[in-house]
Amino acid sequence: MLGLKIHNLPKLKNPNMIAALPDMGNVAGLGMDFLVKKLKAKLFAEIYAYWPPATSYENGLVNFEQSSYKFHYCEKENLVLFSGEFNPSDPRRLYELCYQVVEMAKKLKVNTLYSIGAALRQQNPANPKIFGAASTPKLVSMIKKEKIEILNGKGQITGFNGLILGIAKEEQLGSICILGEIDNPNIIQPKTAQLILTTLLKLLNLKPMDMKELEEEEKRKKFMEQQVSYMNGLAKKDSQPGIA
Repeated sequence: MLGLKIHNLPKLKNPNMIAALPDMGNVAGLGMDFLVKKLKAKLFAEIYAYWPPATSYENGLVNFEQSSYKFHYCEKENLVLFSGEFNPSDPRRLYELCYQVVEMAKKLKVNTLYSIGAALRQQNPANPKIFGAASTPKLVSMIKKEKIEILNGKGQITGFNGLILGIAKEEQLGSICILGEIDNPNIIQPKTAQLILTTLLKLLNLKPMDMKELEEEEKRKKFMEQQVSYMNGLAKKDSQPGIA
């Protein structure tokens, strides 16, 4: 069960919508947080979810934090953003959430819905590829023009970031998915998020953004990886026979 609270509906003319939730490597989470902050997007509606079914506590003091998902808008860019902190794994909740988002898109007469996320198929960590898929042949041609590699063959795009595309198509709303390669789903992937956003801005005909924040995050990630690699190397040496 979900609860929708609309603060005020923005007056936009056939805007585009980007809708995505945290996924592998938190690619979508990083990307959406960056866009909301960088574009100074304004909150206009929230979806309150009745999960997780738990209450947190700290030093004996109970605290109740209900999950919520947020709709923001950017008037200048004619853009709607949907994001949140929790990507539900339960199929029923996923469907409920996707239908709510698509209903909002229809209410705002959204032109095209975009989702972003990670693809765990990287072979060259230094140069991750960007892949795309779309709901119509016309939109597939559009992403091809941006030299985005099409997801060929058969496969699935799982979770909210994939299901939202199918629900949108079912409701006759054009949808596009942009995926970036990652090599490790358990480590944040700022570089992939940056590459996806750069591609997305081109598709939306928006100006390039200063992405120093993501670049700095990537440097911190690499430093931590180097530290872990170094410590693992020491551990291996210590385990060798004859070494005190």
